[in-house]
Amino acid sequence: MFRAIVIQGILQPSRAVKAVLLLSFMMIVVTVVAATTMLVDLHQRELTHAKGEVSGLSRILSDQTTRTFDEVSLTMHGVRERLSDKIGRSLDLDSVPVHLLLQARVGGLQQVKSAFLIDNNGLLVNSSLPQTNNKVAVGDQDYFRHFADGANDDLFISRPETSPTDGQPGYFASMRLQDADGRFRGVLVASIRINFFESLYDGVGPDMAGRILLESRDGALLAGKHQDGVAYGTVVGDAAALAKLREATTQSVVLVDETERSNNWHVAYRQVAKYPLVISAAIDDDNALASWRRIVLPVVGAELLILLMITATTFLIVRNLARKDQLETALRERDEQLRDMVQSIRDGIVTVNSGKRVVLFNRSAERMFGVTTEQAIGRELEELLSKCLPQVQLSILLRYLESGWASPAIPVPSGIIELVRNDQEFPVELSLSTTTFRDEVLLTLVFRDLSERRRAEHQLFETNRQLQQLSASLQNVREEERVRIARELHDELGQLLTGIRMELSWLGSRLNPDQANLCSKIVAVKGQIDQTIASVRRISSELRPSILDDLGFAAAAAWYVDQFSSRTGLKVSLVMSDYDPEQGGEVATALFRVLQESLTNVARHAKATKVEVRLTLRDNEWTLSIKDDGVGFIHDTRKQAGFGLVGMRERVQILNGRFCIKTAPGAGTLVEIALRAEEILEMQDEKI
Repeated sequence: MFRAIVIQGILQPSRAVKAVLLLSFMMIVVTVVAATTMLVDLHQRELTHAKGEVSGLSRILSDQTTRTFDEVSLTMHGVRERLSDKIGRSLDLDSVPVHLLLQARVGGLQQVKSAFLIDNNGLLVNSSLPQTNNKVAVGDQDYFRHFADGANDDLFISRPETSPTDGQPGYFASMRLQDADGRFRGVLVASIRINFFESLYDGVGPDMAGRILLESRDGALLAGKHQDGVAYGTVVGDAAALAKLREATTQSVVLVDETERSNNWHVAYRQVAKYPLVISAAIDDDNALASWRRIVLPVVGAELLILLMITATTFLIVRNLARKDQLETALRERDEQLRDMVQSIRDGIVTVNSGKRVVLFNRSAERMFGVTTEQAIGRELEELLSKCLPQVQLSILLRYLESGWASPAIPVPSGIIELVRNDQEFPVELSLSTTTFRDEVLLTLVFRDLSERRRAEHQLFETNRQLQQLSASLQNVREEERVRIARELHDELGQLLTGIRMELSWLGSRLNPDQANLCSKIVAVKGQIDQTIASVRRISSELRPSILDDLGFAAAAAWYVDQFSSRTGLKVSLVMSDYDPEQGGEVATALFRVLQESLTNVARHAKATKVEVRLTLRDNEWTLSIKDDGVGFIHDTRKQAGFGLVGMRERVQILNGRFCIKTAPGAGTLVEIALRAEEILEMQDEKI
């Protein structure tokens, strides 16, 4: 009987059944079109992403290659400078000291196999390798002919050639050597390891790039493995892309598509800064679309499953239309459940019909307005709110409600109002929404009591304010204590130690010459006292350098940077503003402490080779930046930072300043703070 009802409903469809069938057909069409569009769009996105990956990879590898050749160039410049000074010009190029110099300079460079010298006659006369067969004629090689023919380039990089020192293929970086009169003396050559760069490029997985090549500016292969297995020195670069790179005025990436062996490659070319080299990173469609291919099958399967579900759902809906009475009963039960849910909500909910009368009033609204549900249902909203709102706010709220009834599709703005209960005002967040039920517009008002939140926010604000005041007080007490201890160490303990040393000197002068043991003991004690005096001065300066209070921040920073450089051996570049913060002031103290803590972190963790410190004044605001080229680290603001960073941030926040740290693994670290200037002291002109 039930199956007959279903079949009859399908053969003689009602209006609802027709609507369901039409909707199912539209859903199937939309699903197919959406899935196809998504796959096509995802295909294009994957290609775009792959191009972006190889473009970014070319930038990274270009920077790495630049740093690698910078090391080679710096070493070669060092050798050339030593050979060009007074002592170096007096040495023969084939002498043992020159051989030792080459060994010492290139010994720590993994990318260099050897370094050798060619005299002005084109003979290899010296090398960093001990077994080199000197006096080998290499005058026909490009790295010699380039400078022998009169070129004045600072650094020349050749195509791959056979090395005269070990007979292996490689390419060479060369520099011109000249005597004191500027005449051509010979050429300094560094043999570059091809496998160094290939091991670097092999470390990049095929997901990021299927091919990474190091090429000369004219496209000759210098390092890397080409898919066609071509030899080193073969021109493999795209001529048009290389021409665009040569014409570009800035470091840019040129993207081209190349077709090789029926496979399309997306290649990113980027020039290596300062060197006649080009990095090309490429990925083919097979690798670029690998993830897309993995997605296609599940998407198609999911689409078929969705179509099956739509078909099954359509059948179920048509079948359920025959169960109208059961659905009506279920709807009534759900309506009761919904009412119970509305009653259990802690926010006050009031629903008003188009006649502006209350049709829904939950228990929370009863407590908020002080009336029962029976008293509220059927009353006009204005009458209900008039006892809880001032007349001005009531008029504004009614205008908002009128706009909600007039335009139910447009969302009505929410806001915070003040309700009155038991002659006391309390804040309430009011949210408004409209819905249409049986062609009637219903407006629902949700009242959320914000009293507890306001109290919590006020308490939190007051707690934060007190903590900040406490932190500022602790910082001031700490600085004052440091000043006191430093002064007592320097003035009292230093003077006492100096007095003891003078007394020992007096005592030593009174001893008989034959009392050698006592004399040596006094000398040893005097040495220990000198070390103690130096330690007292150092500790006193670290606690609170007097130069900060006497000469200002610029002088204190220069002093501390000199001490730091001599202690750690790091090269620190210091650039100061023409103005100086107020001597001994809070700003100067905060700047110095941040500088002190930052350099301490650099010495402990950064493994840097150089540090740049810069102080600028702009728009009456001091900006101090400390940048290093160290290993960097992962800075996650969600995790607790070290005490040093927390201390610096607290010190800056106390003065209402800004604290920023930028870092990443392998990219160094930048610490930057900004503080409002207290007082600007113009520095004297250096010419005065």
